[in-house]
Amino acid sequence: MPKTTNYFQELKRRKVFTSVGLYAVSSFIIMQVVALIVPALMLPEWTDRFILTLLLLGFPIVIIFAWIYDRTPDGFIKTDSTEPEPRPLDESEFPRDKKGNSAIVYIDILNYSKLMNQDEKKAIDLVHYKHKIILPFIEKYGGFFINRLGDGTLCAFPNPAKAVCFSLEILQMWKEISPTKLKIGIHLDNVVFEQGDVLGKGINCTFRINALAKAGGICISKAVADEVQSRPDIHTTSMGDIALEGFTETYKLFSVDIPEKFVSMDTDLNISSAQEISQNKASYSSIAVWSGAVLIIIFILFEGVKLYNKPTAIANSISVAVFPFDNISESQDYNWLTNGLARTLTFKLSEINNLSVIDQVQVLKAIEKVEPQQASVAYNIVARRAAETMDINLLLLGSFQIFGDEIQVTTNLVESKSGKIIPLIMESYSITNPITMQKEVAEKIITSIKLKTDKEK
Repeated sequence: MPKTTNYFQELKRRKVFTSVGLYAVSSFIIMQVVALIVPALMLPEWTDRFILTLLLLGFPIVIIFAWIYDRTPDGFIKTDSTEPEPRPLDESEFPRDKKGNSAIVYIDILNYSKLMNQDEKKAIDLVHYKHKIILPFIEKYGGFFINRLGDGTLCAFPNPAKAVCFSLEILQMWKEISPTKLKIGIHLDNVVFEQGDVLGKGINCTFRINALAKAGGICISKAVADEVQSRPDIHTTSMGDIALEGFTETYKLFSVDIPEKFVSMDTDLNISSAQEISQNKASYSSIAVWSGAVLIIIFILFEGVKLYNKPTAIANSISVAVFPFDNISESQDYNWLTNGLARTLTFKLSEINNLSVIDQVQVLKAIEKVEPQQASVAYNIVARRAAETMDINLLLLGSFQIFGDEIQVTTNLVESKSGKIIPLIMESYSITNPITMQKEVAEKIITSIKLKTDKEK
């Protein structure tokens, strides 16, 4: 879990979450605008799918760009891969107790020299990673980062309780993210500031105490143990009087018992409740923003699935109305073919899958509304007006004329909005068998429509 948390914090530091949220909101707005302007400007049907494809392709690019670069007043600059070093504090800001002492903590990696010999790059990366994840915990417990010494981290706290709780939490987190072991030494003593450096016997003593800590353990001096002995969340075991290298006197040392799971007494640690509330508010705010961004992304993906599942063929997206054929012959003996051809074509067109064909009764009613006196004749103007009342895409208009025993049939498709004419057939047939003639005309027209549909694909 700590590893996931640290990765989450790194994403937050590089503003990846913010960038993704803004991109999701922007994409949502763009898709809404596209949905409005595509029909208004009569843009091609594939325009919205093309825009959505660009937005989806841009999503991983935004994440990568946000991870690598930061936006600053000077433009985009490459993000530093490590946390910035804490601001050096002056002597007046150094954490001390009422007696002027500080709880000094030194943390290093067990057998680091061996790790360096095995894999130098991996060992160096491990040091950088350790340092980066320790810094937020130093800040959490009100500590002060002093310096990095090789693989070790030297820091100080205003009292031993915070120093021990900090160390226990670091060990608990570390054991879940790395097989390597840490050693921690803690000592309570005065420190000396000189020309920006922190010096003194207390620093040297802390190094020696650290060297006596067990793998994955904490070694503390008696001064530290006395301060934390009353705390129920911290337990120690005496290691006896030990002579430290370079020191003439002996020191009574203790090891801190490492619990399976450590929970500090936050009230005793005097951690600002206002700070916790602020952090909680920030967390809730981040959750709210991310929840909104995720919902928008899901909506965009859902819309994308609908767009990509849209039929692309003309037969899948266009409605057709077959109007009565116009008899332009002087003879009125074959007026029955006016509606006969239209009904036969309507039936045949209905056999095409997913093609919306308007019923002949509806067509005749629409014609009567716009031109009652000429309801039996499908003139072009009348048909166009009738098509507007039915909200259809295409009109199939036809005419025929009789020459002796032959009939010439002419048909066109007309786009209802633009008025563009798409010629289909102009054929002559024998009128001796009108039933067979109607079927042949219908098959010819259906074949022509299918050919044009295939070209649209």
